[in-house]
Amino acid sequence: MKIKTNYNEIASTYDERYEVNYLTAVEQSLLSIASENNVLKILEAGCGTGRWLKSLHKLNIKLFGLDYSIQMLKIAKDANNIEGLVNADASNFPFKSNSFDLIFCINAIHHFPDKKKFFSDAASCLNLNGLLCIYSVDPHIDKNWYVYDFFDGVYEKDLMRFPSLNETKNFCAMFDLQVEEQILVERVYNSRTGDEVFSDPFLKKNMNSQLANLTEEEYNIGIEKIKQKTNYQPDKKFITEVNFYLTKARKGI
Repeated sequence: MKIKTNYNEIASTYDERYEVNYLTAVEQSLLSIASENNVLKILEAGCGTGRWLKSLHKLNIKLFGLDYSIQMLKIAKDANNIEGLVNADASNFPFKSNSFDLIFCINAIHHFPDKKKFFSDAASCLNLNGLLCIYSVDPHIDKNWYVYDFFDGVYEKDLMRFPSLNETKNFCAMFDLQVEEQILVERVYNSRTGDEVFSDPFLKKNMNSQLANLTEEEYNIGIEKIKQKTNYQPDKKFITEVNFYLTKARKGI
């Protein structure tokens, strides 16, 4: 079952998430890796509105971004003046072999329709000794997010969409990408009591793909469940604990 978020519809509000949580530790990790001496040409797969490419501007290197949403790319170009943007699927790279020193994706791999093909294309497009860096969450080991408890089917769909850390490592091994590290980079934690939960920006339907993929009816049913819980249990704790992991792999020589 393939689940595809319509980012053309939510592109205009997408960057609001970074006003709430900038993911500073993820940014610092990316900057550190991109600053390596042999990294001169970078591709972001699933670049969206260009938030992460913009962070790399200061390094004065060649930057490219790929995304399947035309509206997201339009925002990336207009807001950040980023060149080298390509409208394409991350499971079908339109680039020559040995084109990049670093390919990365941040919180995007779960949107790629053919993950095996993504790893194959990434390995082909990397130069020898080039790096593939994947920043993602893993609901197979982390599921302490109240959204999973109140919106039917969301957790089960995430298990299908998100590759586990082990799966990611195995995909790398298939294409001679040697995993150098798999580490926790950033932990996002929030606890809200009772109806404080309704102040959570990520409870808005278009603030994450989990809720954006729901129908209006499914979303409203989940919201009603939360309202009922707060009515009967005003001191209920609504926990958000989201962990971002980095898989860093190098193309074998």
